[in-house]
Amino acid sequence: MGKKLGIALIAVGVFLIVLAALARFYAYDRLAVVPLDQDTTSYSVGPDATIFDILAGEEVTVDLLSTRNVVGDVEASEEASDTEGQDLAVWETFVYTTREGENVSEDDPPLSASHDRVVFDRHTGEAVDCCGSYFSTGTDPETGEEIREEETPIEGQYFKLPFDSQKTTYEFWDGTIQEATELAYEGTEEIDGLSVYRYEQVIEPTDVGDLPAAAASIFGVEEEGAIIDRVYSNTRTLWVEPQTGVIIRGQEEQLTIAEYDGEELATITDVTIGYDDETVADNVETYGSLATSLKAVKTWLPIGGLVLGLVLLGVGLLLLLRARSAGSDDYADDSHPAPQGDLSRA
Repeated sequence: MGKKLGIALIAVGVFLIVLAALARFYAYDRLAVVPLDQDTTSYSVGPDATIFDILAGEEVTVDLLSTRNVVGDVEASEEASDTEGQDLAVWETFVYTTREGENVSEDDPPLSASHDRVVFDRHTGEAVDCCGSYFSTGTDPETGEEIREEETPIEGQYFKLPFDSQKTTYEFWDGTIQEATELAYEGTEEIDGLSVYRYEQVIEPTDVGDLPAAAASIFGVEEEGAIIDRVYSNTRTLWVEPQTGVIIRGQEEQLTIAEYDGEELATITDVTIGYDDETVADNVETYGSLATSLKAVKTWLPIGGLVLGLVLLGVGLLLLLRARSAGSDDYADDSHPAPQGDLSRA
């Protein structure tokens, strides 16, 4: 009985150890990837924003609504992965900002809009410069067609941070300055019971291009050939669920001003804009459960399976040794039987 039980415990122990290894080194890598067929919409609100109304020629206060659509291109993702020999995703993102309550149409275009096509690693979330990636820089005033920048590579993190995000500093893309800058870990917080890491990216005032020549007179500059600079700064704060690397809540404190010869002329945009409550709640619900699954596969199953497997393996080996020892003792007792009579007298 002890021998059979020992063998059974050894078999179960080996199975659990193998299962622990498969969970950590096989299942986790297949679970910790972004989907190719992403299709999401999120909303950000910016109450009491200051913007410059060109028609009125003055600064006005409005409530802003920013809508962001993210759509994955499955076919392009598969082609990019084959071409680069890397597990890649190709997502396109469309962002447009309006006054809250207004609808977008040809006669009533958004206050601002952007369209980026981003290729990135499905595990790390880091952008990869290949396969037709680009970001939009505006529209052609004559044709109305989108102007795309395909030569400047999109770099750093874009949609998310890596799976198993760390308390460290990452490079995060900013489309206005067209480069990635430091996004630093600032602390751990909770959002609706979900533990998140808070990161912050500070972009100091940066000249991001000239305003159209016609803008000079709007800002009261009558000098011929006057160049009006557009100076942008931003503090971007991201609350990230670390197991998935997903941004649960995002906020930006944007300030863009018009300057001439270093003198501030007007505020073009001054707004604190961030995910609305519904977007945050949806993110918590969706990615909180995924985070639990990832942690179970990456940590709980490997550690639990390894520890229990080793215990069962040890107990099984001990039972086998005891069974073998008991068998040896029985053999020793039967190998020299007592005499059955005096053979010398036969």
